[in-house]
Amino acid sequence: LQVLGSFILWFGWYGFNTGSTQSILTAAKARVAALAATNTTLAAASGGVAALFANLVLMERYTGEAVFNLNFAMNGCLGGLVSITSGCAVIEPWAGILTGFVAGLLYLWMSKQLVKWCIDDAVDAIPVHMVNGIWGLISTGLMAAPGRMMDAYGTDKHVGWFYSWGRGSGDFTLMGCQLVGILFILGWVTALMLPFFLLLNYMGWFRSDALEEVVGLDISYHGGGSHNMGEVKSEYLDAFRKRRDEQIRQRSGRSFSTNEEGVPTNTRSTDLYEDNEETNGGVDRVVG
Repeated sequence: LQVLGSFILWFGWYGFNTGSTQSILTAAKARVAALAATNTTLAAASGGVAALFANLVLMERYTGEAVFNLNFAMNGCLGGLVSITSGCAVIEPWAGILTGFVAGLLYLWMSKQLVKWCIDDAVDAIPVHMVNGIWGLISTGLMAAPGRMMDAYGTDKHVGWFYSWGRGSGDFTLMGCQLVGILFILGWVTALMLPFFLLLNYMGWFRSDALEEVVGLDISYHGGGSHNMGEVKSEYLDAFRKRRDEQIRQRSGRSFSTNEEGVPTNTRSTDLYEDNEETNGGVDRVVG
């Protein structure tokens, strides 16, 4: 399902990038659409390959065993897609490959850094979208080609910084605009979301506690997860069930036990076992 989801996203990106041309009625517009589709394909493929094989080398070096991890390949593809979105219509195909390849490496690096920093990002949204979104804007500022800019925007006055140096001018205008855009996006998101996150943290809703994280949110928040209970040490499960039993007793004023799935075993058949998500979430209560 993960692979299917990744390919659905990849396919949708053609509508996003190529479809942004809006028209293929002129030769220039047709070239723009074709280039956008080509760069989308190349960047996604190179990002997936870069992340997959870079992780393979790292795993072989640190563990002595070469492991092909499909998760890194899929997220590397998504990182490549994110990075090429900015410049898909104005950079050459070789630059599309380079952009995607660097995106795959950046994704892998930031994903492992988040683990070291103990930042929980279960779907790797920060490495895929934030880091590679920034890289995509920078790559456009570096490698936007004059001919491609002329097709897309009708002017090649301000091009990628590499091409500007080739002209002998060192014009930093486009690159400067890209950097200003990055700063504006970071400022906008911070201004909008920081108060919201601070409020969640103040209310105690920002994150689950340590025991619930170790057990897994499938079990602690959603009451399921029997399929992966074998991956959690029994002592953690026992501690979690003991604490949940105590919470249920406090709320119901009655005493009972639970089975291995955490379901009460000596309540009346008319009792309803409901989920009450409060400060730490996943606190079950019995309603008589």
